[in-house]
Amino acid sequence: MMRHRIFILLALLPLLLAAQVGDLPRSTPAQEGVSTQAVIDMMDSLMALPECDIHHVMVMRHGKVIAELHPAPFRAQDSHTLYSASKTFTSLAVGLAIDDNLLRLTDRVMTFFPDKRSDRVSDNMAAMTVRDLLMMASGVAPDWTMRNNSTDWVRDWFAKPVDAVPGTLFQYDSMCTFMLSAIVQRVTGFTMLEYLQKKLFGPMNISVADWETSPDGINTGGWGLRVQAETMAKLGLLLLNKGNWNGQQLVSADYVEQACSRLIDGGAKETVPPTDGNQGYGYQVWQSKWPGSFRADGAMGQYTVVVPQEDLVVVILGMKLFGHEELACIWNQLMPGMKEAPLAPEKKLQQRLEKLCATAMLPMPRGKRSSNKAKGIMGHVLNLSNNRYGLSQVTVDDGSLRLAYNDGVEETLAMGYREWRYSMLNGYPYYSIHAINRMQGFKHGFEAAAACAWTSGTTLEVRVHYVDWISGMTLVIDLAQQQVTLRDTYPNTKPETVQFTIR
Repeated sequence: MMRHRIFILLALLPLLLAAQVGDLPRSTPAQEGVSTQAVIDMMDSLMALPECDIHHVMVMRHGKVIAELHPAPFRAQDSHTLYSASKTFTSLAVGLAIDDNLLRLTDRVMTFFPDKRSDRVSDNMAAMTVRDLLMMASGVAPDWTMRNNSTDWVRDWFAKPVDAVPGTLFQYDSMCTFMLSAIVQRVTGFTMLEYLQKKLFGPMNISVADWETSPDGINTGGWGLRVQAETMAKLGLLLLNKGNWNGQQLVSADYVEQACSRLIDGGAKETVPPTDGNQGYGYQVWQSKWPGSFRADGAMGQYTVVVPQEDLVVVILGMKLFGHEELACIWNQLMPGMKEAPLAPEKKLQQRLEKLCATAMLPMPRGKRSSNKAKGIMGHVLNLSNNRYGLSQVTVDDGSLRLAYNDGVEETLAMGYREWRYSMLNGYPYYSIHAINRMQGFKHGFEAAAACAWTSGTTLEVRVHYVDWISGMTLVIDLAQQQVTLRDTYPNTKPETVQFTIR
């Protein structure tokens, strides 16, 4: 088995070393029958959403990228964590294993893990199938804290009661997807990421990908995949073409068509008018309210939307709690601009769109470059009282910020004034998931971009974005009150203010 893994890694090495940007063909909205004004309106609406950071947007029609937006400090080459949009890749891995005759939709889940299941197997547990896991209908009540306390997720999941008859009740649960990942690893002998690299990512020229793992080395499946926005555009195109990539059938069309269909109600009540949350669910794919459309969907607004009737794919990655407002920008601004035939050249509008995309930027601290009071902290260590971020010390120098944490990690970040400056991290960005051994599986460092300004004579604000992740952090140092206010970019996070002493 080890020899097989080494062979795959060597075969993939040229891909792993390549930067994956600009691989898909490019065009303009007008050439592909889309109003350029409609694209501008959608981009403007996304950027104007309240309490929202847009990190990446890509629009594809007829297999070509017609617009893309990567507001600074985010860049096209940056990877992005997907949260539950990872689930759709897990579904494709299952489809690939079915194509390889390694498993079937009707296989019973417990048969894959004779070493993990309990001695007493209930009738419901015995009846549970791979298909039930795919549809989020395992019958096991979701337990979102289990991964925070367990080191053997498979064994502890099997120990849970199966209260509902499998296949009958939708209960959204990332552990169902984790179990699918564990099954793929059992039947293939590879982690799911290795299997996807061999069967899917290689043929699709996807070279930048890593995936979190459980404490015992299984890809988390339901979350934790980190890829570039263009990879998500490729995912949408693969689903749109029912598993076919440039004439090669990578995943069976029947499986992809089932995966992207409404197979179960999805748990939300029907409403008039309909919402994107109550259109139903397939195999780790959500249905959307535009007729025939579907999407990969992750927390904080990670979307890959496919509209087959319009030969359209839209990718949105960012940070917003109620991401359906982002979907509304597609339906309300973009879709009215879809036409059946190419449009006459829209030169001025195209120039506006290109300028918008080239100059888009997330908000920076606003204020002055320096302050007469700056010398009061420049180069001095600020010792912080206890806080939920584990930050123990802050040191501000001209153009740099040094952070020390309780766990011994130290970071030095370059800070720009009216510009973002980039630095590599020694540790990990702030993360909203608290699973045991979180971040395990990521093999290279993370990058941060920072900007600062004196917002008053005694107040310095520093804004940090972890550009190849999702989160960020704002620090406000108030000399007059001798306190630091900390806030991460996760929605609904309350600021935390702590006192400091100067050493």
